[in-house]
Amino acid sequence: MGSIPTIPINNLQGSDRRVAAALSAISAPRFMKKPDLNFDSLPRPALTVTTLDICLKCAFDFFTKQLGLAARTAYSELKKHVPEEADFTGAATSRPHFFCEKGQTRCPYCNGSSRWFAQFRATRIEAHPSFEKERKKLWTALKKDSDNFAIWHSDLTGMQIFSEWLERLKRGLDFQDDGWMIYVALECVKRFAPSFGLEEALESQVRRVQSSRQIEDDWSYEKGRLYVSPALYGDILLVQHLLSRSHQHGGRTFKGRLTLQELMGLLRRMGYFEARGIEPDGPYEAFEQSIAAMVAKGPDAVYYAVDRSDYLKRLKTIYEKKREKK
Repeated sequence: MGSIPTIPINNLQGSDRRVAAALSAISAPRFMKKPDLNFDSLPRPALTVTTLDICLKCAFDFFTKQLGLAARTAYSELKKHVPEEADFTGAATSRPHFFCEKGQTRCPYCNGSSRWFAQFRATRIEAHPSFEKERKKLWTALKKDSDNFAIWHSDLTGMQIFSEWLERLKRGLDFQDDGWMIYVALECVKRFAPSFGLEEALESQVRRVQSSRQIEDDWSYEKGRLYVSPALYGDILLVQHLLSRSHQHGGRTFKGRLTLQELMGLLRRMGYFEARGIEPDGPYEAFEQSIAAMVAKGPDAVYYAVDRSDYLKRLKTIYEKKREKK
């Protein structure tokens, strides 16, 4: 059958021209706009990116050799695969998943070569009310690309999120090096006062962190000094104390080694309790309310977006090579 001839609209008159224009609009190809999947709409301090590898040789062998399934069936099942949160956090990473070290060329389980490797790239988002609108917009875009992205909401309470954060911080600290206190202070600013300009400021060398009542926002950076509000400075002292109090007696802070009672007295004099709306009767109650205030001010939810595009591409390549060998 031959193609339909094209009639120049400019050669038509009146109603014929309008009909031709309408038909042209109907027959013109329509292209779906690709969703905007740019994570730059969220503050970088709120994002943690983890790359998890998978050995496709181990994966295919499980379905074809242990379960006795055909390669095509194995391929169909593997296309649905998404690692769990515990795999990405390292809490329960198991075969066929692993964290590939630089220069690693062999699977730690089956000794297969790196041609069998594929990657999942997970972006963990610690949500905060200050950018929830942007997070929802990004989530809507990710849902439209469900083949390449798997998304979910971690079922954690605010206190659990806070406790996990403390554990991650503590694992990477060297209490013999006084630099840990500035590092913790910067992590507190990232967590409790996330903003789009923060990362750029922190790329500079911060040599000192101090409280200031002169700044309008939560923080301000100038010539190696990071000025923070008294309330945020109180949060920093609390976190420093929490992390170091089991290291030796008391807890080390910017204000020296302090017992719990000494720290609570200092925070009261700083106006921290008033700024956070805390009205305690004693030091222990003050401590509990201060922790609750930090939890409330920090991230209130955790979301994961897992990019499966590399995995799906490598999976298809491996499967097609298996078919060619038959």
